[in-house]
Amino acid sequence: MKEVWRVALLYLALTIALAYPLSIHPGSAVLSPTPDTNLFLWTLQWDVHALTHQPLTIFDANIYAPERNTLAYSENLLGSAPFAAPILWLTGNAVLAMNLVVLLASVLCGVGTYLLARRLGVGPLGATLSGLVFAFSPPRFLRLDQVHLATIQWVPFGLASLHAYWDTGRTRDIRLAAGFFALQALTSGHGAVFLLVAMAVMIAWRLASGASRLSLNWLKDLDVAGAFLLAPAVLVMLPYREVQQDMGLRRTLEDWAVPWACFLASATHVHAALLALVPSWHINDAVGPTLFPGIIPIVLGGVALAARSRAKYPYAILALLGFLLAAGPPLGLWPLVYWLPGLNFIRAPSRFMLMAILGLAVLSGIGFDHVAARLAPRRRLWLAVAAGALLVIECSAAPLTIEPYRPEPPAIDRWLASRPGSMVIAEVPVGDPHSYAGWEARESTFMLHSTAHWQRTVHGYSGFRSQLHQTLYERMATFPDERSLQSLADVGVTEVVVHTDLYEPAEWIEVEARIARAGAWLSLEHEEGAGRVYALRGPR
Repeated sequence: MKEVWRVALLYLALTIALAYPLSIHPGSAVLSPTPDTNLFLWTLQWDVHALTHQPLTIFDANIYAPERNTLAYSENLLGSAPFAAPILWLTGNAVLAMNLVVLLASVLCGVGTYLLARRLGVGPLGATLSGLVFAFSPPRFLRLDQVHLATIQWVPFGLASLHAYWDTGRTRDIRLAAGFFALQALTSGHGAVFLLVAMAVMIAWRLASGASRLSLNWLKDLDVAGAFLLAPAVLVMLPYREVQQDMGLRRTLEDWAVPWACFLASATHVHAALLALVPSWHINDAVGPTLFPGIIPIVLGGVALAARSRAKYPYAILALLGFLLAAGPPLGLWPLVYWLPGLNFIRAPSRFMLMAILGLAVLSGIGFDHVAARLAPRRRLWLAVAAGALLVIECSAAPLTIEPYRPEPPAIDRWLASRPGSMVIAEVPVGDPHSYAGWEARESTFMLHSTAHWQRTVHGYSGFRSQLHQTLYERMATFPDERSLQSLADVGVTEVVVHTDLYEPAEWIEVEARIARAGAWLSLEHEEGAGRVYALRGPR
């Protein structure tokens, strides 16, 4: 246990260093103030609010009224809510809560991979390097602004528990594996898919190698306690299934063809300097994710293939499979499997590179043990320190670029929280629904506004937009004409919040005149600052 605490402190110190200056300004800055960031901020706040006010209907989120199960339009982040809740209750600072969730995830990614490597027989030094690779490899660590991809920390814990069950036959280990799978499913659906695929690879390998007969004893060992632990993972899948059926949400191959340059692209200082030596390649100019895992992990992973370790085989398969799922044409496997249940949750298959990095992390520990096997303990230690230092240097992009960000709902939205009863809110002006960038910025901002009152709102931003809301936003762009007002009434809107400061001065003069001509449709309820609330009471 002491060695686990030591490596945890190491990973914590490195997280603080490599995430600088975000790590010293976690409550007032973000890596990217994008609509996705607003989505994650809203989701964490909704989870904490709903778990304490409407836990049985938590997926009926307040966005995209009048639709149901709107939390299932994107990742639900429920597994991160217990970590975010104390911060939100004590400080009310959603930015701090979000940043601490992803920074803690980095530490846990390292600890979990360390425990996985140790379970597979890797020595303490090699296992520490394994944890470094998974925690700080650029494709994972530099996604700290993507909460659903940063929080895949329970994947190695789940695999470690599964291996422990096979090694010892203890019932607690299979139940732990079930618990970690459920926890990962609640934390990140992407992580749950990665863990499910990884477990399938491990099971297939054991069946093929004859290392262990997989009987139905695991069902007996799982028992009621294990089924109870798995239940949350099953329950959260149901709303997603309903959304797929009711809303016609289906994945396509639209985001499959990732440029091959992305697999060499990296934003770290060392990688950028090396790529600058061959400017004609234009590697870092490629449009897409940066997926290069690092030179040292690749070298150590290659060395592992020469090691006498049975554990290398399934994790080499896992690394290769992750790469092939992430790859574009002509090698990519994604067109063969994208339609499968679970896998059809993944929009961008390049994210499977995170699963490949876990396999590479385990191989790195095995490779180090192979190189250091004949060294004296002191030399082995110094070799580990040197390899770890080089790995950290290679993975470093510090200081990270951050931007001050502390979104606060306007006073007019906070006023709505003082009003009794239930309402359905619309806010104007909307962005141009035909300009995706402008629309998503405005919609995600209005979605954050709703955290002041938690009334239902027609606004929302997620991985999916229904045809109903596409049409509604198009009509709201001409508010307050007859068609826009009738469309708002048709979806049950009772209050319209008008943000006068979001209009151009000349445009606002015209809009104000149209509001005055709207007659019985709109009745001014309150004005505060640059905001006005109108009751929608006109003809239906």
